[in-house]
Amino acid sequence: MTFPVASRWLLALAWLALAVAALAQPAAARGFMWEARKGDERVLLLGTIHVGRSGQTELTAAQTQRAREAAAIALEADVFDAQRTLAAFQRYAFIGGDAPGLDRTLPAPLKTRLEKLLPRYGFAPEVAWRLKPWALANNLVVLEASRLGFSPALSTEAQLFALARQAGVPIVEIESVEKQLALFDSAPGELQLAYLEQAIGSVESGAGEREIRGLLDAWRNGDAAAMTQRLATMRASANPGERWVTDKVIDGRHEAMLAAIDSFAASGRLHLVAVGTLHYFGPNGLLDGLRARGYSITPLR
Repeated sequence: MTFPVASRWLLALAWLALAVAALAQPAAARGFMWEARKGDERVLLLGTIHVGRSGQTELTAAQTQRAREAAAIALEADVFDAQRTLAAFQRYAFIGGDAPGLDRTLPAPLKTRLEKLLPRYGFAPEVAWRLKPWALANNLVVLEASRLGFSPALSTEAQLFALARQAGVPIVEIESVEKQLALFDSAPGELQLAYLEQAIGSVESGAGEREIRGLLDAWRNGDAAAMTQRLATMRASANPGERWVTDKVIDGRHEAMLAAIDSFAASGRLHLVAVGTLHYFGPNGLLDGLRARGYSITPLR
């Protein structure tokens, strides 16, 4: 079970009001933050986590202060624009009205397994069957995380959005909700099914819970080795859907992210770039990509 960009969209809006209160809580998390510098150009980098728990994933006082001092905060996408996000989700995530739903197209064994899981979350089957396999898989990920007590309200993105609103710091997008959803929707049908099966299996086996807790522990402790190992495990997965997500949804977006970071650094205005923590690590990650472009990387605490 991974935390792809799409996994937080449905619940992010419902939890947004709680994020303001979360900012006032003690900052116990360390996480990952760096300065990337090339000559006189610099940008701040923050590794995000898409769900959290009180006392574990709040930004530190130093991270919060740096965010307040930035000229702009750059997120992967502004998922807090309710009207736009819901319109994009309706466009990309739902099966067209004239097409048969998953209740008629899923392999019977997979459908049976899903029918056993949906009541756990109060997930109405008539809604689930109209979602495309990738969208249903991402919903299962975020619902299972919420069931375990991990809240999107304590995601790094929600905290940054609330902070930006309070401090008057502009939010800019590196990508867009539409682009991210379209990327998931571009997966071939057989890979979407494999991705859904992987999500179901991780919930059934308890592997998903272990992965959620492991990722949050690695984030909280600033454990780069654990993040790198998680990426290696995903790349070596026996499930082709998970390998596709690693290749396309993580690694495949890095060139565009690097180009955006270059633009921010050259702007003369200090940007805080906040993207999912897994994007930074590994041989194809943003840190090595920035070093290859001539940046020096300094960890910040």
